[in-house]
This record gives sequence, C-alpha cells and structure tokens, in this order.
Amino acid sequence: MVFRRVVPISSVFLTIIAVTLALAQQPARRVAKIEVEGLEHLSADEVIGTSGLKTGGPLSVAELDAAGQKLVDSGLFTKVGYRTTSKGNQVTVIFQVKERGGGQSPVVFDNFVWFTDEELTAAIKRQVPSFAGTASDAGNMAENIKHALESLLKEHHIDGTVDYGAEQAGLNSEKQEHVFSVSGVPIPICSLRFPGANNVSEAKLVMSSRQLTDGNYSLKTAIAFSTFALLPIYREAGQLRAKFAKPVTKLDASAKCQGGVELTIPVEEGPVYLWEKAEWTGNAALSANDLNAALGMKNGDVANGVKIDKGMLDVRRRYGHTGHLDAKVAAEPELNDSTNRLSYKIVVKEGPQYKMGKLTIKGLDEADANSLEERWKLRNGEVFDTSYTDRFFRIDAREQMARIMSARQAQRKGPPEIKFTPNQLNLNADVIIEFKN
Repeated sequence: MVFRRVVPISSVFLTIIAVTLALAQQPARRVAKIEVEGLEHLSADEVIGTSGLKTGGPLSVAELDAAGQKLVDSGLFTKVGYRTTSKGNQVTVIFQVKERGGGQSPVVFDNFVWFTDEELTAAIKRQVPSFAGTASDAGNMAENIKHALESLLKEHHIDGTVDYGAEQAGLNSEKQEHVFSVSGVPIPICSLRFPGANNVSEAKLVMSSRQLTDGNYSLKTAIAFSTFALLPIYREAGQLRAKFAKPVTKLDASAKCQGGVELTIPVEEGPVYLWEKAEWTGNAALSANDLNAALGMKNGDVANGVKIDKGMLDVRRRYGHTGHLDAKVAAEPELNDSTNRLSYKIVVKEGPQYKMGKLTIKGLDEADANSLEERWKLRNGEVFDTSYTDRFFRIDAREQMARIMSARQAQRKGPPEIKFTPNQLNLNADVIIEFKN
C-alpha cells in the first residue's frame, strides 16, 4: 500500500501526490524505515536528522507534516515531498527533495574561546545534523545554530548571550558570512604574539596593536586589524607578499588575566622587493619622465607600497594640473620572485583637456564675493588647473580669506566647500566656492 502527503507551506513548491485518507484511518502505524531521494551533496542521515522523524516511532499525518515542514524551514531545499509504503503496520517514509543550489554562506565563530571549532561543530550537529561549516541563507538554519550554541554555553555554565548577524565577508566582498558571537562576557586580550616576525620586529607589531589589545577579543576584529593596520607596515618595508594567518587563542590561566586569552597571530613576512620600473602607455599630455617624477620611485629603491600608493595619487593630481579632469590611471603590479623586483604596467586614459569656465562664489555678501572674484587669476578659456584653488587661498586672496575666515570662526562657521563641475559639451570646468552657514 502506498500513501502520499503534501507538506503545507506557503512559498516552496512540493512535488508529491496527496492520498492520505487511508493512512489517517489506520491506527498504531510505526516508522519502520526512512529513505531520501534526490540528494546531491547532503547525506540521508543529515536530512533525516533535520526532519526530526525517527524509526520505531509512531506515525501520523501530523507528524509527517511536521517533519516535512522542518525540512522546508531549514532553507536547504527548494522542493520537499514524501510518499509512504506500508507492510502491515510498518511504514517506510520516503522523502523526495531537491537541494537548494548555492545559497550557503560560511559560519564564523567570532569569540567562543572556550571551545575548539570541532567542539562547536559537534554541539551544533546534535541539533542541526546537516551542519558542515556553512548555513543556508534562507530558512531558519541560522536560528537553529544559535539555539545550539546557547545550549552549549548553558551546559558549561558560561553566562553569556549568543548574538547572530549576517555580515559582509570582507571589504569590497559581495559574499556574506553567518557570524555568531558571545556578548555579556568580558574576554580581555592579556598577551599578544606574532610568530614569524623578523624583519619587522614582534615588539613593533605589538606596540602597533594597542588599539586591538585594549578591547575584548573578536576574531573578526583581529583579522580586520591585521589587514588594515598591520599589513601596511610590511608594505612600507617592501614585503609585498606578507600575510597573516588566522588568529589563534588560548585561555590564559594566570591570576592577572581573569577570563582572558593569549592571542597569537602568525605572520609570513615574505621577501623584501625592490623597485624596477614603471611602463607607461596611453600618455600624451605628460611624458614618461614627468609621470615617473610624480610617482617618485627610482630603480633599486625599496618597493615601499605606501609610497607607491601616494605616488599614484600624485600622478592623478599631475593630470589635474593639465586640465585632464577625467584622466584614469590603471596600474598592474608585476612581482618577479626570482629577482625580488617590482615593476608596474600603467595604462593611462587621459580624456579631454578642460579650460577654465565660470567662477561662482556663494554664501558671502556682495562686497566680499566681488573682492575674491577680483583676485582669481585663472581666466576663462585658460587651461584648467585643479591646484590653483590652493594657490588662490594661500597667496592671491590670502588677506581677504584671513579676514573672512576670522569672522566665520567667531560665528563657529567652517571653511568653504570647493566643487569643480566639468562640462563635457563645451569642455569648460566651472568652479563653485560655497561658504555654508
């Protein structure tokens, strides 16, 4: 005898045939076996565990509906259905599923310093059998993981609250992570080590990490700090392949560190690179010598990444001096690991050259506005120069600006805002200097 049941849900399509009346009329039915069809990545045990249905237990329409709904709510499937076969009062339940393609994001344990990742995974799998390091972006899987972690804290008498949030995996990343953390429990960082530090001393890295060690431990914070605060130290030293490994914590049992951790962030420094050359293409208004001078790097210099970044900004500013306001500079580094040398291939798209258009001064009375306009020396039709406004304020209109700014400071008003507005039709660039209240 075969019975089939549609699991009631509102948004997920279930593919099954609904024939349930006979099953509902037969008492004392029991689950003899559970099978799963349609699996690609998950195991049958994981699906069965997620459903909550157990072999040997009593069977009813309500229990089958509830099991199917749990599978739907897990977010792991786009289709869920079941059918049944029976022999006497022994029933085989066959779940028919279609796994959700993608829609899984990594799970991050931010500060569960009392447990290893293996212990956390085992605790979660007791309540979420399908857990394998990721969680579905749909359904209630993340909420179930949170409940499992709360149970673990309670079991170990840790008086904290589990917080959950879906966060961006990293700066400029389109991927997300399911991040679980504990709040309400102080976790001070009592010591910090950087094994592998050599060219940049460990003492310098520790001293540069005071902002990190002043707060409670967080894996996400430690990774972000290593990336954005410490890697620039290596880039400045020309160690452009330096990288930090995942932070590791160990509970500090000393009396001076109540509830705190020893934090270790291994570093792989890599070699020191020297500057080789820059190869320029697409430049016409400025020569390679002009651009190299703006970049500020010479053959044999330490390939100081911070200095190179500043040099690339100066290249773009140099084009602003020649009226090329739309200039784009794309730089592609080339590391030669056999010679430990760095070269750049730099493609320039200069765009059109703009001329000075109209000057507008806003927010001042007519006399002050006219006084400033009279001292503006970049005339209409001359090649536009983005650096002229600085020279205007410092030299050409210095006395007038000193008087105006003194009065504004007494009124607690700030400096003016400056806006360049290029017009691509007539290739003029208007300048607006606005003194806001």
